[in-house]
Amino acid sequence: MATGRKAGAMVLLGAAWCANLAFDGLAWISARLAPPHLLTSYMPEAIRDMISRDVLAPVTSAVLAAIALLVLSLVPPEAPRRVLHLAAWLLGFWVLSEGLLAWVWLDAPAIVVMVALAGGIPRSLVVAWLLARLQGRAAESR
Repeated sequence: MATGRKAGAMVLLGAAWCANLAFDGLAWISARLAPPHLLTSYMPEAIRDMISRDVLAPVTSAVLAAIALLVLSLVPPEAPRRVLHLAAWLLGFWVLSEGLLAWVWLDAPAIVVMVALAGGIPRSLVVAWLLARLQGRAAESR
């Protein structure tokens, strides 16, 4: 019987949070890489004046990390193509949450929203790979 070392919930949460923060950090490099929750220039002025991107990015990344941990419980460790299944779930939640945010709060051109939502694809893949790697495989019997 072989067992892999598994990371605890706090390590997984921290890793997912850092990965999401890294992707949000790309918005400071180029506004074209910003996710919908950081497209503050397209938000109503009253909302834009109440929030700061410096606070919004870490808080949203923490929520996305918590969602990632919940998704991790949906796909068993022994599932084939686990990373792809995790990434698909994460992308689904990304499109749902960020798409609703864009629909309700943003007055952005459709192409800007589509590009921002498409940024969820690499984000979901990286977070899924990282969490699956850190969680390890279930004990395999021989």
